[in-house]
Amino acid sequence: MPPHATRPWRAPAALLALLAALALVVPLTASRVHAAEHDRSHGSGRAVQQSTTVSRYLFTAFTNSSESNMYVYGSDDARDFWSVQDKAYTPPSGLVRDPSVIHRGGRYYVAYTTGWTGTTFGLAVSDDRRTWTHLADIDHGVAANNTWAPEFFTDAPDGKVRIVVSLSTGPTAYRHFQPYVLTALDDTLTRWSEPQPLEGISPSESDYNGYIDTFVVRKGATYHAFTKNATGELIEHAVADRITGPYRFTGKGDWAGWGGLLEGQTIVALPGGGYRMFMDGYTVKKYYYSDSADLEHWTPKQELPGLSGVVRHGTVIRETATVRPGDANPALPGYHADPDVMYAEGRYWIYPTEDGHPGWSGTRFNGFSSPDLVHWTDHGPVLDLADVSWCHENAWAPSVVRKGDTYWMYFSACQSIGVAKSAQPGGPFTDALGKPLVAKGQFGHQSIDPDAFIDDDGTPYLYFGQGAFEAARLNDDMVSFATQPVKITPPGYNEAPTVFKRAGRYYAMWSEDDTRSPDYRVAYGVSDSPLGPFTKAAGNPVLAKDTGDQILGTGHNSVIQVPGRDEWYIVYHRFARPGGDGTHREVAIDRMRFTPDGTIQRIRPTQAGITPVRPQAHHQPEQERTA
Repeated sequence: MPPHATRPWRAPAALLALLAALALVVPLTASRVHAAEHDRSHGSGRAVQQSTTVSRYLFTAFTNSSESNMYVYGSDDARDFWSVQDKAYTPPSGLVRDPSVIHRGGRYYVAYTTGWTGTTFGLAVSDDRRTWTHLADIDHGVAANNTWAPEFFTDAPDGKVRIVVSLSTGPTAYRHFQPYVLTALDDTLTRWSEPQPLEGISPSESDYNGYIDTFVVRKGATYHAFTKNATGELIEHAVADRITGPYRFTGKGDWAGWGGLLEGQTIVALPGGGYRMFMDGYTVKKYYYSDSADLEHWTPKQELPGLSGVVRHGTVIRETATVRPGDANPALPGYHADPDVMYAEGRYWIYPTEDGHPGWSGTRFNGFSSPDLVHWTDHGPVLDLADVSWCHENAWAPSVVRKGDTYWMYFSACQSIGVAKSAQPGGPFTDALGKPLVAKGQFGHQSIDPDAFIDDDGTPYLYFGQGAFEAARLNDDMVSFATQPVKITPPGYNEAPTVFKRAGRYYAMWSEDDTRSPDYRVAYGVSDSPLGPFTKAAGNPVLAKDTGDQILGTGHNSVIQVPGRDEWYIVYHRFARPGGDGTHREVAIDRMRFTPDGTIQRIRPTQAGITPVRPQAHHQPEQERTA
């Protein structure tokens, strides 16, 4: 989290259309990744016998309320979108209409309209989709009155980046538009070829305004251009064997049944071979989508849930990642974060934050158990804030320990820390105090991210805080402090403390940067006392992103020792792969190793994860919670 943040508050034509809609049922259902590719009882990678593809979608657009700012959205299914970043980019020109996005070489690029008139289009770049930097304004060199709607095209056989842009080259501005294509001359995307017209899509005596907002899709050896007839105010369809044409129109007038006064069409390929088109109903301030199995026959347009009435002309792209046979990460199905791990009653347990909610607005904690750290069972909610009298929102970052015959859960809610208890690790947990143990703002920072630790002699401790690292000893009743919390904040600390003991030394791990940042990472320090101070080790961070494998935002961890042996594992969250962010995270597990002097070796986050781990036979640890 950022400093001082409060996690604030994304046949006949009718028959042909029906057949096309029916043909899309399977691929559209399959695109709901978390419903189709994970089951409730197991983590996502254990039973995978062949490679599978995970898809998510990225949408950049301007809005009805502002053409000076670009907004960014994400989705699992190209229908229900969440906000990645509002007002993500404001260009030097002050105008950012029609933003078209690609993901290339680990970076995101947008091309956009820089002005109503002129001979340039703009380019911006981002590493995280949230923060964008102006890259260049490209002057295409054509004597044009208007330069509108630059659309990326990256699907040519040569793999080169191209932009299709609408240029008005006639004697009068806002008329005589024709699409042109430019090719990037290098990977900087700042040097481009001379524009070439798309032959066959050009103004005529009857279509004197010409064609704008041309979006090209390649299917096999055929290039499909969907372009707005600016005279008739209709989206039309043309095909060619080359991107430059010559094109011939196969769909003129209202050929698809969408009606008129539409523009800004963009198309994304869906899993299973279907397509989805998005359209801007600019006169009524509505945003629509339509589906096709073949680019020829389309379903009736529908309003895009949540964003119709908000967004205008933009682009949607599909990002994919491969889950390979035997991959064990992500460890849990669905969106989860802030995982806390323990060993109890012969099984490993993980208690995470339920993620995927706007503004981290989850209201319950689920428990997951496993015999081997690989095959996980979801036990459903173990604590629901509906049953907590003093707070019903923002259920974050639980930590569970066993003391005696009772399991104690420390949890964040309403930026406060509560305590709940249960007779068994699978719950249900009930509020033990009827009020917060640590109230919101009580110590001058966010009272979140509790971590409970029980020392070898049975003494309990609690650590917490965002913006400051607080440490205190608990009384044996587990619901009151034996010592007042003291700040032991190490350099770089932001949040998510966790403490464990190995070979007589105390280790503290914590997260640095912002949980919404790809650079979110884990550092650690060592102390001779459970109350610190902890000396930050050299060689930090000990866990950080791996851009080569699209593993980003690695943080908020806990650790587990395999009972009976000196074998350790780190459990952490990361951005869901691909296309996740700070509210769409997933849990991963990797091995954690030590050097002979006790230094934690640098941990490489992996897709492969771990192989099944079972504790030493008949081992009954005195304290089953490690961190």
